[in-house]
Order: sequence, then C-alpha cells, then structure tokens
Amino acid sequence: MTPVSSLALTLARGNPDVLGVLVVDADGRIHASESTSAEVVRCAVAVAVPLRELLDRASTELGCGEMRATVLEGSAASLAIADVDGFRSVIVIGANGAASGALRADSLWAADQVRKLEARS
Repeated sequence: MTPVSSLALTLARGNPDVLGVLVVDADGRIHASESTSAEVVRCAVAVAVPLRELLDRASTELGCGEMRATVLEGSAASLAIADVDGFRSVIVIGANGAASGALRADSLWAADQVRKLEARS
C-alpha cells in the first residue's frame, strides 16, 4: 500500500461520516482511493473533476486567488474538495448529515499530508 493510500484509509477508517477519500488529478486519474463502493468513487470523480475546474476558474476571475477548498452539500451526501498542488485534489465523500466544516477540515488536512509525504520523497 502506498503512503497516500494508507493516508486515505486512515481518514476513512472508523469515521461513519466519511464514505470515501480519494486523491484524483485533473485528468480524472485516481492516485489513491478508500471507499465503501466503486460506484461512490466513480460518481465522486465524475462530479469533482469538472467542479474543480469550474471552481478554479471562478476563484481566479473573482480575484479570490487559487481555489484551496470547497464543500458541495447535497441532500444525500457531501463532497469536500481540497487542492494538493494545482493538479491533484483530495476528495472526502461525506455521508448524509455529516458536518460540512469537519469534511472540509479533513480534506485540507489530507491535502497537507499528501504534500508532506511527497516532500519527504
């Protein structure tokens, strides 16, 4: 298991509010995944990749700088997306009713950990 995959597992294990954790790049390639189902992963990537692109563009055009993190809260689940390096994102998939602030914090923590792991390599 890669260190990034281990990180995803650590974040998801024992947390009923987290349905999955992914590290995905702008091309939709999954670099790490820990999820309750392959369908959840497929849907999260299908939503998060174009959403990230849109958020990057909107953030820049509005003068907010680079997109750092966001939460999409739906009626059945939530997605927290945090930037790793401008190309990859951490996606935390939250269960219905999960605290959006906690999911956002988890995604930012995981993105920071991915950067630290790579700095050691």
